[in-house]
Amino acid sequence: MVRLVVASPIAVATRGEREIDIEYEGTLAGLFDAVAERYGREFRQRIFDGDGGLKRFVNVYVNGEDARYLRGLETPVGRDATVDLLPAIAGG
Repeated sequence: MVRLVVASPIAVATRGEREIDIEYEGTLAGLFDAVAERYGREFRQRIFDGDGGLKRFVNVYVNGEDARYLRGLETPVGRDATVDLLPAIAGG
């Protein structure tokens, strides 16, 4: 079971669910497709830009590692993975 942990601003698109367990193994892109099937278009709109890439201010971690420094949306997601989906936080 993959556990997707969603931060509050993104959880608006998952009907408020902050931890989602889903039977899945494949790539990060495929995981997000499976989640979008469950929750609908709003989920996609929250995390993807118009070109189908992750929005600049959305961070994804697979087992604690930043997916941008792995293989991006092609990052492998194993059955027992934890994926954290967080908005970027900036400060000054």
